[in-house]
Amino acid sequence: MCGIAGFNWPEKELLKEMTDCLKHRGPDQSGNYVDGNISLGHRRLCIIDLSEKGRQPMSNEDGTVWITFNGEIYNYPEIKQKLGSHRFNSKTDTEVIIHAYEEFGEDCLNLLNGDFAFAIYDNNKKKVFMARDRLGVNPLYYYAEGNKLIFASEAKAILKHPDIKKEVNTQALSDYLTLRYTPGENSIIKGIKRLPAAHCATYDLKQHKLAIRQYWDIKTEKINITENEAAERFRRLFYDSVKIRLMSDVPLGAYLSGGIDSSSIVAMMAEIMPKEEIKTFSVGFGYGEETDELKYAQLISEKFSTEHTQFTIEAGKTSEFQKIAWHMDEPISDPAIIPVYFLSQSAKKKATVALTGDGGDEIIAGYEQHKFLKIYETTKKLGPIRKLIPTAIKAAPYPILNKAFKYSKALGQKGKERAISMLTQENEMDAYMDIISVFTEKEKKQLLKEETLKGTTETKNTLIPYFPKKADTLTGTLIAEIKTTLPEDYLMKANKMGLAHAVEQRVPFLDHRLVEYSFTLPNSLKLHGFNEKYLLKKAMAKKLPKEILNRKKQRFYVPIDTWIKNELKPMFENIFSKENMAGHPHFRQEYIQKLLEQYNNSPLFYGRQLWSVFAFEVWRKTFIQNEKIMM
Repeated sequence: MCGIAGFNWPEKELLKEMTDCLKHRGPDQSGNYVDGNISLGHRRLCIIDLSEKGRQPMSNEDGTVWITFNGEIYNYPEIKQKLGSHRFNSKTDTEVIIHAYEEFGEDCLNLLNGDFAFAIYDNNKKKVFMARDRLGVNPLYYYAEGNKLIFASEAKAILKHPDIKKEVNTQALSDYLTLRYTPGENSIIKGIKRLPAAHCATYDLKQHKLAIRQYWDIKTEKINITENEAAERFRRLFYDSVKIRLMSDVPLGAYLSGGIDSSSIVAMMAEIMPKEEIKTFSVGFGYGEETDELKYAQLISEKFSTEHTQFTIEAGKTSEFQKIAWHMDEPISDPAIIPVYFLSQSAKKKATVALTGDGGDEIIAGYEQHKFLKIYETTKKLGPIRKLIPTAIKAAPYPILNKAFKYSKALGQKGKERAISMLTQENEMDAYMDIISVFTEKEKKQLLKEETLKGTTETKNTLIPYFPKKADTLTGTLIAEIKTTLPEDYLMKANKMGLAHAVEQRVPFLDHRLVEYSFTLPNSLKLHGFNEKYLLKKAMAKKLPKEILNRKKQRFYVPIDTWIKNELKPMFENIFSKENMAGHPHFRQEYIQKLLEQYNNSPLFYGRQLWSVFAFEVWRKTFIQNEKIMM
């Protein structure tokens, strides 16, 4: 993967500034193309065809079509065979996109199987054509105001333009506080947007108009198939997805957590390539087995004889959080960004490409909220009797929640309140919001100042358009999460934390063929009772040890409470000091003080709320105020 940037006027100095701040994404080569209509820049991480012939921006034979491209097209050899009339000067997938665009226009997107974000300048038609891959593995930001179009792989590059004001998008801030990331097209910076996954955009250089459309979507028609047939077909598609993602001219490996997703990837790699060539990487925290999955990762490494590197985050490392926030580009309060950042740093010593297990939970139902909603659907059928649930729970704490609501129990009284609220909601959307919200709408009204809240709407209104109208609860939830949480939280984290150290992460579970197939299958093959990822377990039954197949799903635990009280304590106290919070443009100081007091009594629940405020404030000081946070 690489870094791309550009805008619709000629200016070499600004282009250099933009590409320079993306150097971490592409440290191997740089290039630019400028004419009277366009400035295109590129930073290259060499993966396929390491020669100078792969340098970008790249053009067609007569120089009328230019591209700056970030990503990989895994089926480019097959596409290349359809383009025999064209002359190829390199062995790259980049050149295949150019000629496919010449032959098929914007419909070339239908041919591509890959992870990509690119911009094509068509001098003949005087337009810029931009696209982002179907699942949103690669980000693409843009600014389109007045007669200006500016785009880049990361928002920080767009901020190099002096006329763009560094202002917080208050709706995005409100959504972030609920979800811990910002969904949809709006970034946290007012005026800078993200091209959504599975969308493309055409900018008319004469009329200065931008048109955006969706070119791919998930269909939900079910097929009749037996369990064994479904599992076998899933396994074959998954095998092929892993196989084509081993395409590389540089060292390659896999991030191995010891969970079923990453273990399945390593198992498939072992069928395709010599075991002695497989490199695996794991991260732990050094606080004991309850927090680490390292023993399971070691089990898989030993079974498949991989070259395994086990990395533990050392005390003091987390003090680099402001640097991590700079690379993250937007605030995401998932604390897992820290271990992924350092794991990528460690992995870079041996590999430039890493396969990861992202996406498995979204396509075959692996999250707690999927179980919660199943309970909600069951209790909803009780009709008026549902009104007795709060009384029943008070009389016998957690009578029906002991299994599926273990996490809520761990959150203490607040978790219990959320569980009761969820079970008694009138509709699925409100129940879903009870499950996933870090801050509720009521809590945000206490946290945020009136000026910040002015003009904002409830976060559920941001999410509702992503839920299909004609789909059952589980299917609709999975599709919505694939379009929101997956691209703008989990994949954004993986992309930016990996490329902070020039490590490209590839996601076999998100091959669009596999995604499409999974949604033709009945829900019982995904969530079988309360057995999550049933289909994957069945498909991998003969490949993985029982210890992996039968182990309970374990959240990727990140010890933020320990960090807050130790390594991050100076930064944490700095951020939440009365001096810093006094006169804050968005947060009410008295409510922050209340959160700090409640945190001491219930660190798990209030800790994640404070972490969300903390992550935003580190981002705000870094990007809006240009401040160095003192430790």
